[in-house]
Amino acid sequence: MADEGARLFAFLVPQGLLPLTRPEMASYFIITREASEAAGSPDPALINAYNALQITGLVLLVAIVLTARLSPTINRSIAWYNLILSFIFYAVSFLLIMGKQYGPEPPFGLCLVQCLFVYAAPVMNAGACLCFALELFFCVSRATAQTRLSIKWRLLITLIPYIVPLLVCMEVLTFALTRHGVVRRKSIGMYCHLTISTASLITNITVTVIMALLLPVFGVTICRVLRKWKASRHLHVDKDGRVPIQMIVRFGMVCILPIPAVILSVLSVPAFDGHGDGPLAVVIATYPIWAASIFGIQNDILRVWTFRKRVPKSTTTPPSTDVSCEVTSKPSGSTSDV
Repeated sequence: MADEGARLFAFLVPQGLLPLTRPEMASYFIITREASEAAGSPDPALINAYNALQITGLVLLVAIVLTARLSPTINRSIAWYNLILSFIFYAVSFLLIMGKQYGPEPPFGLCLVQCLFVYAAPVMNAGACLCFALELFFCVSRATAQTRLSIKWRLLITLIPYIVPLLVCMEVLTFALTRHGVVRRKSIGMYCHLTISTASLITNITVTVIMALLLPVFGVTICRVLRKWKASRHLHVDKDGRVPIQMIVRFGMVCILPIPAVILSVLSVPAFDGHGDGPLAVVIATYPIWAASIFGIQNDILRVWTFRKRVPKSTTTPPSTDVSCEVTSKPSGSTSDV
């Protein structure tokens, strides 16, 4: 009977699959399944590195904005504050489920709030960069006329970084509440996302459009600065009447800051949701530190941090050097850098 059963089994199972029916193959399948499951589980080491980078950037950015706000010798425009606040919002957004990044799923409400912020943060960064570029553009354009920016443009520059991300939040909330089970923690465990690609696609398109508007503004502004040395004396020209190269370099770095935001938003697409996303997410977590380095390494801020006194300027220097040529919240003798 046993021989007949063996012959029947051999008849039913294709010859190519017979080796897989051996008893020793059972342990192979168990090990393979466990390895497959582990491949999609969060890596605590990567998560700790990710959190450390985000927290470091957040602390630096908060220190910068508090220094600029509280110091009587530093003057910054509204667009500058919006830009720094957008970076702070970015760092906070990706830290909301810290402590719940592996193990049981985080509470639905917390995960949903992080989804709203994660998809809106890249858009807010890009919008703030665009408004900062527009402010500098108008400053250079009106340098010779010595006129103030109109209220309409001031409102636009102030509100764009908040209006567009709010629309993105509403869009993500609609998807999350109308489609069951789409709010999940990513397999890498670092933050929550939607398991549908529509939200990521909308964020990517929005950031790309803003960048397409930003780059021409940057190019035109730099061309005008290079052509109008005397007209741009309010933008910290040096003693030879030239615009310092560090100002142009810093502004150029600001203009390319949205690029990492696009990459990060792409990571939320389900097709790219895997264990391999972890190292890339850690690299992109340096984004707030990069922003803090650009805006923190400035003479007036470093002077406050090192308790150095400001060197008195010549009486021929214009009384105000606010990069926005516009909104000031400190005395006219205060200083400002891009």
